[in-house]
Amino acid sequence: MALLARPRAARLAALALLLGCAACGALRSWFAGPRRFAFSHERHVTLEKLDCANCHAEALASDEPGMPARDTCDVCHLEIDASLPPEKRIASLFHGAEFAAAHRQKLPGEVHFSHKLHATGKQACADCHRGIEHAEDVLALAPLRMDDCTRCHQQRAVPAQQDCAQCHSTITRQWAPANHRANWTRAHGPVARAAGEPAAERCALCHTPASCEQCHRSQAPENHNAYWHERAHGLASMADRQNCAACHEPESCESCHAVTRPCNHVGSWGAPLDTHCLTCHQPLRSEECAACHKATPSHQNATHQPANHFPGMNCRQCHTPPVMLPHADNGDDCSSCHLP
Repeated sequence: MALLARPRAARLAALALLLGCAACGALRSWFAGPRRFAFSHERHVTLEKLDCANCHAEALASDEPGMPARDTCDVCHLEIDASLPPEKRIASLFHGAEFAAAHRQKLPGEVHFSHKLHATGKQACADCHRGIEHAEDVLALAPLRMDDCTRCHQQRAVPAQQDCAQCHSTITRQWAPANHRANWTRAHGPVARAAGEPAAERCALCHTPASCEQCHRSQAPENHNAYWHERAHGLASMADRQNCAACHEPESCESCHAVTRPCNHVGSWGAPLDTHCLTCHQPLRSEECAACHKATPSHQNATHQPANHFPGMNCRQCHTPPVMLPHADNGDDCSSCHLP
């Protein structure tokens, strides 16, 4: 039995080796991505002074500019390629008569775009295809984005697009981006504050600030729970007051705190120990103490140092019992408030 099992085990081992090699080859081709063609726009456009329409024959006459045709390239390359190895000949860029290079800046099929309308206008090719005249690698070209179109239209005072259907076949105002699924109700807040990327996922394309306010006035954000009301909102408002201002006016904070003191305003917070100084609000700023205590003098109005004091003195060397500091000492440089 052992002798009979050996050939079978050897066959299984060989099969596993072949499958492993095939898997490695598949992974290598997967991660390698599209083939990087050694096509130089720099040589053709800048050095040889060829016009775009010399290679893209339909660029000025068709809504679709088209890619170079084999016979168009052969006009020059039949002679050039005679002295080149096969892998560097123009034939390596074609599958039969079809140009095989990645069309890096090709727009999705659902976008309505007339190339001839733009190419025969006042703008140059490089206005949309930035850097193409110096590009050495097709895949190094930046893909065209919706931002590019909207920015150009604004600069040229093109009438604003009122409906998605003017540029898109399938995308409408009822169409939702891919991220508007599953847990979007919980996740949309950070996305909205980040302004959204890409442009198609920016809130302002479909939503106005009024729509956000209307929703949040009837449904508070998820973090606005009991703990938020009691403690957390104070820290959050100091860190990102602008975010709170999306829904709340300053008057709403003032009216609440006029009758409800903050949780840390207890015990020794005020006189005579004044532990509130330990929070280091100096100088008073509109988003902190002065939000409620507008009449409180600024720390910059503190008593000046006596004439015999100079910067760098060790205040704590003299200000010890019984000559105590008149306020809490948190270890800061006294000169930051008590100027000479």
